Amino acid sequence: MNIAIISPGPFSVPPVKGSSVEHDIDEVTKMIEPMHNVTIYTRQCATYPTSSVEENRQFIRVPYQGPKPYLRRIINHIKKNKPDVILVENRPIYVLTLKRHFPKLPVFVNMHSHVYGSQPIISKENMRRAVRLAAGFITNSEFLRQHFIRTCKIPANKIHAVHLGVDVTPYQVAKIAIKKMRQDLGLKQDDRVLFYAGRLMRGKGVHVLIKAFRQVSKQDPKARLVIVGGTGYGSNRLNPYVRELKRLAKPLGEKVRFVNFVPSAKMPLYYQIGDVVATPSVWKEAFCRVNLEAMASGKPVISTPRGGIREVVAHEKSGFIIPPKDWEKGLPAVWELLWSSPAVRNEMGKQALQRAKFFSWYATAQGYLNVFETAVPTRREEKQQLLKTG
Repeated sequence: MNIAIISPGPFSVPPVKGSSVEHDIDEVTKMIEPMHNVTIYTRQCATYPTSSVEENRQFIRVPYQGPKPYLRRIINHIKKNKPDVILVENRPIYVLTLKRHFPKLPVFVNMHSHVYGSQPIISKENMRRAVRLAAGFITNSEFLRQHFIRTCKIPANKIHAVHLGVDVTPYQVAKIAIKKMRQDLGLKQDDRVLFYAGRLMRGKGVHVLIKAFRQVSKQDPKARLVIVGGTGYGSNRLNPYVRELKRLAKPLGEKVRFVNFVPSAKMPLYYQIGDVVATPSVWKEAFCRVNLEAMASGKPVISTPRGGIREVVAHEKSGFIIPPKDWEKGLPAVWELLWSSPAVRNEMGKQALQRAKFFSWYATAQGYLNVFETAVPTRREEKQQLLKTG
């Protein structure tokens, strides 16, 4: 099967400054079997050549000066390349233009959140047209799948939930650097570190975390909070929300440390700073990758029941689920349990790692291929024939 994947455009693949969608594209396509040819269309940048080939993946990088000229350049290449299927990443609006040029070619949309399927990004009318024209949709969680079935009336048989994956290896190898990482941040060997990673935005609930940590620090003088992230991918802009966070943290002094944005390639090292990882989301997370990365590092996770988080974090097994409104009472109680019972904390870390291993990028790739095969019957027939002769 010849597969064309169109990245959104604002960031490169592989990502240079983070950007989760582009990270997903890179990781999942590495796991697509060699019998398939994958062409990844993405933006041009100084870090990578305009075109390159890695095994069965070809990267075509074009200038990004807005979505229309970006997509126009990609369409010109697709006309020559003639794929069997197109996967549009997180931009259902692209379907409208693509289907004008390729009316018989199956076009799928991979939705990473609700944002680009909602107003004002896309009108209700255009989203309805995209739903009608697309061969199908993929989401990264059952929660997000149900959201689109409910809000956009996508038929249940036309939208498929395929969880994202994680490679646990770099997170485990990184453990050897834990002592130096903590020293670099001025943390003592016996400090008990609660760790946050992610964008500094209200929906992520960092203000909820700091307020709850105030209560933790009252009962545990060894407790420390490390917050890693910026306002956006590669951005450390001091906006009103970040100022609010620093005002909330100021009375805690050195007990709270802010670390600027860290590229995703270095994050396996940074997770080792923490003993426990917190993801206090107050909005409806589609998936929340940080939970999976924390679990791959063998860390217990304290999270919320928002969105698709329960599909990843198993309450009282790989972590704890606390509603945002209960964090000021719930976080100190969980913290006390984890540190008064080292066996509980260690066992939870082990269960977290084992659960993370179920979320492999290979499984994600197979999920995508299974979806594509519903629209490319010749490939399905070839597969059945191989099973008979094999």
